[in-house]
Amino acid sequence: MLLYLRLTALVALIFAPSASLAQTALLRFRLLPSESQILTLTTDPFGQTVTGELTLRDGEAGGRIEDLKGSGQVRVAIDAASYNSSLGLRDDDVQTYYLHVKDYPTITFVSGGIDEIREPSSSKEAWNLTIKGTLDLHGVKKEIRVPVRLTHQGRRITVEGSTRIFLKDFNISVPTLLFWFRAGDQVEVKFRFVGEQVP
Repeated sequence: MLLYLRLTALVALIFAPSASLAQTALLRFRLLPSESQILTLTTDPFGQTVTGELTLRDGEAGGRIEDLKGSGQVRVAIDAASYNSSLGLRDDDVQTYYLHVKDYPTITFVSGGIDEIREPSSSKEAWNLTIKGTLDLHGVKKEIRVPVRLTHQGRRITVEGSTRIFLKDFNISVPTLLFWFRAGDQVEVKFRFVGEQVP
């Protein structure tokens, strides 16, 4: 009987940690460029809103559901030379004279933590998070906070949100026309990233 109890205790010690690890498994997702979208909205010197689009180069996200604040992480890399507003000459100017894509070909964001979390009341609803991290744009690194909505269905996640950046914070000149009419000095960035779970 004593031998049986000792064997039972040994089995419990062996398998209990495995169960605990399964519950706290880190979920990892690869962001899919073909299904993701990044839009920029700014004002041109005539006061019109210009919508541009950038392409996600690659990215990843991950975390433990029961400890998202402590374990959540995001990395995004964007191709700066992909800027497209459907007007070739303007796009060439933005890439060459403002983003300087030959010197700074990639825009990156790397999270440093999650400030706020509002959990959904059901699995069909979205998580509301505020992610803080470092945006590396035009050779300048600056910490920003980005509110997002995260939905997790099956092996996929969708992350949606928007933020505003000021051009002067990243040493980007404000476009002008005839040395007088100036474009807007801030850009609104709207994004939708789709990720697929990886082993």
